[in-house]
Amino acid sequence: MRALVRTDANAQARTRYAQVKFTLAQAAIEAGKNRSTLLRAIKNGKLSAEKQDDGSYLIDSSELFRVYDAQGTPMQMHQPAQGMHKQTQQTAQGELIDALREQIDLLKAQVAREQEQADHWRNQATMLLTHQPETPKAEPPNRSRLYEKLFGRK
Repeated sequence: MRALVRTDANAQARTRYAQVKFTLAQAAIEAGKNRSTLLRAIKNGKLSAEKQDDGSYLIDSSELFRVYDAQGTPMQMHQPAQGMHKQTQQTAQGELIDALREQIDLLKAQVAREQEQADHWRNQATMLLTHQPETPKAEPPNRSRLYEKLFGRK
């Protein structure tokens, strides 16, 4: 029922303002929107307007009511395009999810390698700290053969 009321109000506004151009302020009042909202729509290309020499805008009534209905809510004229946009967005999100899963797998593998390396170095440090070399037995000093020949002792 609400959609029918909006359509009727929109049709009445179109017939009432046939071939009328509004300033930005007048268009904001007729559409029930703020001036900045309409200016942003003009700059984004959603609403076309004529720019005057003094920098102000004139908006054709048919153009204003093409984008906004008389109550100020945007009209749902591009419903199929929105459905395609949602499908494209879902595809992009699916690709992003796949890429993120791949990255998670790579990071898990890297963490596992780092853990193995940390374990290896921990074992090396433990071996070095707990290693007690054998104490060598005291051997008599090595005498040269010349010493033996001169003194005749071994």
